[in-house]
Amino acid sequence: MIRFEVCTTTAQWGRFTDFYIRHRTRIIPFYRVGLAVKDVRDYMTEGRAALILNENDWVVGIGSFVLGLQEDGYKDKNIAVLGNSFFVEEYRNNRTFVRGLQKLAEQIEDANPHVREVRIPTAADNDYTNRLYRKMAAKLHTYDSSYGKVNVYATSFREYKQFCSRFS
Repeated sequence: MIRFEVCTTTAQWGRFTDFYIRHRTRIIPFYRVGLAVKDVRDYMTEGRAALILNENDWVVGIGSFVLGLQEDGYKDKNIAVLGNSFFVEEYRNNRTFVRGLQKLAEQIEDANPHVREVRIPTAADNDYTNRLYRKMAAKLHTYDSSYGKVNVYATSFREYKQFCSRFS
């Protein structure tokens, strides 16, 4: 059985950061430590993050989001952008992934009930996430980064919530 804990304490943020840095290149090959640390800072100041814990209280996954677009200085808080998420192999299945998306939807709505859009960036060469995100969102654009091509999907928050609730 897993449970989700939203990061609010220094200890939780420490566990989140440790897990993220250790697994960052399994999320995105060639992802530098400095980028992961910057992501954590952005989640702390512009969004939220959560730990996924097993029955032994071990971190088995993470999820996160920010409100606003990085390129716009996070001004438009009505756009939520999902952050890098990861589960260790033993817990990597569709049910856990969808439960994570549902928890993110709850936290996004709690952080800003007026969110109108959700954007979901993912590595262009990750067939699994691209296939999943195409089921709930339209591809907005693709951009080149220092760690490869990234596809960005977008959907209304209402449609995102409806997609997630289908699996409750």
